[in-house]
Amino acid sequence: MDKDITNQVGFGDLDGECLPLMKCVCGREYPYWEFVVSIYRDDPSECDGCGRKLYFRNRISVYEVVENAD
Repeated sequence: MDKDITNQVGFGDLDGECLPLMKCVCGREYPYWEFVVSIYRDDPSECDGCGRKLYFRNRISVYEVVENAD
């Protein structure tokens, strides 16, 4: 099973199937868009610092605005 490390990394704005990783879980920092991870688990990006193989998933949530009934 793959490990969710979302709260241990830093990343920029998503662009389709690409996500710029700005800080790996190992602490290695990257300039914006230098280290990019994709959605493809079978083709992960490897961190230069620790060798971890990374990919991402995204999830969209849609919310309804519920007004207070005063």
